[in-house]
Amino acid sequence: MSSRILIEAAVETPEDAAFAEGGGADRLELCSALDLGGLTPTLGTFFEIRSVRQLPVFVMLRPRGGDFVYAASEFRVMTRDLETFLPYRPDGFVFGLLQPDGRIDRDRAGELLQRAGGLPCVFHRAFDRTPDLSQSLEELITLGFHRVLTSGRETTALAGSKAIAAIVAQAAGRIEVLPCGQIRAKTVSEVVRVTKCDQVHGSFALPLVPEEGRGYRGYPARSRTNADEVRAVQEALANRD
Repeated sequence: MSSRILIEAAVETPEDAAFAEGGGADRLELCSALDLGGLTPTLGTFFEIRSVRQLPVFVMLRPRGGDFVYAASEFRVMTRDLETFLPYRPDGFVFGLLQPDGRIDRDRAGELLQRAGGLPCVFHRAFDRTPDLSQSLEELITLGFHRVLTSGRETTALAGSKAIAAIVAQAAGRIEVLPCGQIRAKTVSEVVRVTKCDQVHGSFALPLVPEEGRGYRGYPARSRTNADEVRAVQEALANRD
């Protein structure tokens, strides 16, 4: 019998969280603006999800879109956001900080880890922008990160699966490795087979069909987590060889 693979869903609304949980997700990464790669969510969104959902919730700390080299004022925003969420005990935080040369910003990352007060912290896909993944992985382990998100520097986890496998092998259980990048039912089994990972990450979102009525007209299309997509991934994982 195949061991169970954990499914983490990236969500940005209470509806997303409801569909993720309904489809069988095991953990939530809470963000805003997933179209920008995920930014810091509002405290109100966190409260609403926590009040009705049972899944662990990890909170993204990212003050803007674009690169991961932050000005002093932007880093202060990240620390303020962390300290705002901390009293309400999220299950952990997700963040990533780089130096201008692409290396991990160890000092600032370490400060956020310390301010998190022992809550698990995840280094997000800024990891894939570092010049040496092997060296960066060892730095994250030394700093004390609980988990790292990676697509193996490719657009999809499937395309980067061999690189992710090397990261998983190097990690050797010292840090969790979470493959991401367009994880879907048709690819997830192969990603797991190649990488030997024990968890996967995705938004599992589909575009919403605009509803009728003047209040819906003229706005850009948006996406929402789809319970059937999550369920299909879960079933593919359950039925893999």
